[in-house]
Amino acid sequence: MEMRVLWLLLFAGSMAQEDMDRNVFLFPSRSVADYVVLTPMVTGPLLKLTVCLRSYIEGGRYALLTVDPRESRIRNTFVILQDISYYPQPQLFTSSIYINNTQVPIRAKADPLGWIHRCVTWDSNTGVLQLWVNGKVSPRTVLKKGFSIDLQDGISLGQIRRYYGWDPETSFKGEITDVHMWNEVLPPDNIWQVLLNNRDFNGNVISWRSLNYTINGDVTVQPKLQCRYGSESGSSHSQCSME
Repeated sequence: MEMRVLWLLLFAGSMAQEDMDRNVFLFPSRSVADYVVLTPMVTGPLLKLTVCLRSYIEGGRYALLTVDPRESRIRNTFVILQDISYYPQPQLFTSSIYINNTQVPIRAKADPLGWIHRCVTWDSNTGVLQLWVNGKVSPRTVLKKGFSIDLQDGISLGQIRRYYGWDPETSFKGEITDVHMWNEVLPPDNIWQVLLNNRDFNGNVISWRSLNYTINGDVTVQPKLQCRYGSESGSSHSQCSME
């Protein structure tokens, strides 16, 4: 009986619910076996959303977050994908946002060897989509007006699905933290507070400070480099030290 219970636990992955404010998910290598499934507090369909997260990676093409169970007929329901290239401009990278398998690439500038805070907002009524990178907003674009995003099968970190399953070319390697999701479009002042890691601003769909998650594969929870986020001349900065 004990062996059966142990087998069921290993099969299900490592499940937990906790305040992750001092932690990160560390993905040590590219592997389709390594990902984290987040269980939302609110299930779809969503007609509005804001998703924010912080990531730390080297150059390359990586899937950050996807709403797209592997068994679904609809691929790439909602995906945030990052593509960092050091040439021709060292600080220029692209964030690709997918909704209902339609992609919008958005270019932004940030230090490729620093933490990047990213928020995506979308409103189905107008289709208006915006990307915020370290507090700076991209020009607005329109994507999939009238579509809805169903969250009932959960949200995955670190992978994007192709026809044959998870895509090994975009499997995440690096660190992810401060993941929040809302079923509304946050105003700019609130997004700035999320960037500063204000504990009063927590997602009502996914909250990093009350996270229900399942680890699959070789992903570990590690201490965060504790940062004091602030602003100087309108740009974000942080001072970090390991606790």
